[in-house]
Amino acid sequence: MKTHILVATDGSDAAMRAVELAAEIAAKFGVPLTVAHAMHFGRPPEELARMAEVEHLVERAQARAPVDFPNVPDSMLGLFRDTRPRDDSMRLVTMIGEELMERAADRAKEIGAKTVTTRSVVDDPAEGILHIAEDVGADMIVLGHRGLGRLKRAVLGSVAQKVLNHADCTVVSVR
Repeated sequence: MKTHILVATDGSDAAMRAVELAAEIAAKFGVPLTVAHAMHFGRPPEELARMAEVEHLVERAQARAPVDFPNVPDSMLGLFRDTRPRDDSMRLVTMIGEELMERAADRAKEIGAKTVTTRSVVDDPAEGILHIAEDVGADMIVLGHRGLGRLKRAVLGSVAQKVLNHADCTVVSVR
């Protein structure tokens, strides 16, 4: 029987499917669920652009962030190519990460998970997931697997593969 489940989210469709599965399991066994997100500082701008454009998170984060941007970028790519002060860019990325976790936590509660918390970390995504899992005492990690393909996976690596290889608990990869 599981006693604590960790689900990682990056805003992708696969991650939301992982949230839904983790929430179903948490609800069935009546165990706590932690929604985790690794902040993407220093990640390739193209990866950030994909994540933000799918959900239009830049606009929502801008509306909630106490940051004065005279010309809000339409994508994360625009945000990181601009010459804005680094602190403001980091604050906006943080707001987007918080929004991702909030949406995932709300969805998990809708499905029936009773105890849902959120945790974020500034780290390599796989390392961050593993650190949070250890910190909260998770005995199951659920995460989405985007299926980058053989060549990209060989060159870039796979977060799901890294977590699977290094976790001390059960890992479920959702496609």
